[in-house]
Amino acid sequence: MNQNLQKLRQSVLEAGADAYIIFNTDPHSCEYVPDDYLVVKQLCGFTGDNATVVVTQTFAGLWTDSRFYISGTQELKDSGVTLMKSTESTFVSWLKSNIKKGGVVAFDGRCATASVYFDIEKKLTPLGIVLNEKLDLTSSFWPDRPQPKITPLYVLDEEYAGLSVKEKIAEVIKRIEAENADKLLTSDLAEIAWLLNLRASDINYCPVFKAFMIIGRDNLPVLFIDKSRISKAIDELLDRIGVLVCAYDLVYTALAHLPDGTSLLVDINSASAYLYLSVNKKCKIIERRSPIQMMKAQKNETEIANIRKTMVVDGVAMERFFCWLEQQLSQSARVTELDAAAKLLEYRKQGDKFISESFECISAFNQHAAMPHFAPGADNNLLIEKDGVYLVDSGGQYFTGTTDLTRVIPTGNYSSDFAEDYTLVLKAMVDISLAVFPTKSNGAAIDAIGRINLWRFGKDFGHGTGHGVGFCLNVHEPPVSISPGASKASLLPGMVTSNEPGMYIEGKYGIRIENLLLVKPSEFEGFNCFETLTLCHIDTRPILKHLLKEDEIEFINNYNSLVFDKLSPYLNAEEVNYLRERTKKI
Repeated sequence: MNQNLQKLRQSVLEAGADAYIIFNTDPHSCEYVPDDYLVVKQLCGFTGDNATVVVTQTFAGLWTDSRFYISGTQELKDSGVTLMKSTESTFVSWLKSNIKKGGVVAFDGRCATASVYFDIEKKLTPLGIVLNEKLDLTSSFWPDRPQPKITPLYVLDEEYAGLSVKEKIAEVIKRIEAENADKLLTSDLAEIAWLLNLRASDINYCPVFKAFMIIGRDNLPVLFIDKSRISKAIDELLDRIGVLVCAYDLVYTALAHLPDGTSLLVDINSASAYLYLSVNKKCKIIERRSPIQMMKAQKNETEIANIRKTMVVDGVAMERFFCWLEQQLSQSARVTELDAAAKLLEYRKQGDKFISESFECISAFNQHAAMPHFAPGADNNLLIEKDGVYLVDSGGQYFTGTTDLTRVIPTGNYSSDFAEDYTLVLKAMVDISLAVFPTKSNGAAIDAIGRINLWRFGKDFGHGTGHGVGFCLNVHEPPVSISPGASKASLLPGMVTSNEPGMYIEGKYGIRIENLLLVKPSEFEGFNCFETLTLCHIDTRPILKHLLKEDEIEFINNYNSLVFDKLSPYLNAEEVNYLRERTKKI
């Protein structure tokens, strides 16, 4: 019996609620949820990053997407919580059908975005269902909840960032004015870190720090942060650039006391419901995407130059890793998924300007690779053996940029089915790399370019084809998205996106081949194209050449040749020989 679930149910009953919602996030909508907000994991053991749990006295369900259907089923076994597939229903539709008029649905509004809150309100309140967005029942089943992680702030120098803080703030204010707003509220940690050219390590894998900001046309920008963490040097820096520092929790009071009539720009997809509802009711809220989001998504020339350098450093680590791994396998050495991930991190740490991994390494052999976001653990750690398929999806945070790439290698003999699937996934990745598209295109159009090669064989995959990538920031960065349901944001020059089609055969293998791409103008007026940034060889051994077109073969050969030319000067003789063999033309 799940004791945590039982304790929560008792607290829900005592609070007079009929249903309680837990959102798998924190007050800043961080993708990588900090340890003190891993409430879903504490309740039922689910480790996926996408989850919403609904608990009543007779039911507990967890809604997630297709990336976690396999792993989620395993993790929720005997937890008392039922896996609910988001492709088949939503938690709001379930509440509509199961909570009676006059019933109370409660949740912690700090952990629900304003847009989610409005969706719940729109669909439930007309049915007479009452919302209580100020109820946090976490302590009922998590008495030893960890303290928030607070790490030192440090400066990302202009030699990496490319623009000064004053330049960035001036541009933000121009964009606030263009929206006919007086002020901007942002709770997005990546936006704040980017704007202030500051970094920290409060969130695993993301060099950011917990804070809020209010930026206005007529007042100094205000940073709401734990003041005890501000060193004398950082405090003096913020004072010089004209940023006022206030206590973290004072943001709610500040919003409540904004002057009547103030026009406040708020991104309801990142700001919490609690923040939104704290604003003085006599203010005008303008619901728009934060202008900072687009500013940081379009990398400046300094950032782009640094990213290119980073790809060499990261690529060297990858090639050393693959050379080591294949050597170990040839000698029948014992290497587990965790061993491989640790070795790759060891090589990355040797790279110039390295900070940390950019996400938990997905090191997956055979059936584990069929789970797109699998990460090995002490009790779920396969031995990498001959005659299998190994997938590694990993990345690094550097002062000079952020990386994310995926490669798949056969560890010996492989099936004809794998060879066909591998070739089709590679074909999809290459065709996106070669795409030329109108300047106003968004990611939905690009997504179809890759999937069409799989559709012709009656195959598909259940995740997006690409996501934006930050600069020494979050590895997943909006608004860039290459997916069927991509945002309306255009792919503009300077944006960096991943390109990662895949194929997953449950119980057998998974395939995903990923590079990072830079959007840039094409040779045709009114059209953009991609430049491939990632430098790591593409394994050609499983390729079925008859499935590829001439331009696809040419791309693969040219790419592998470029990888050898760029990386070989930094490798030892053994590694050079390995890479030369792996980059032979097909």
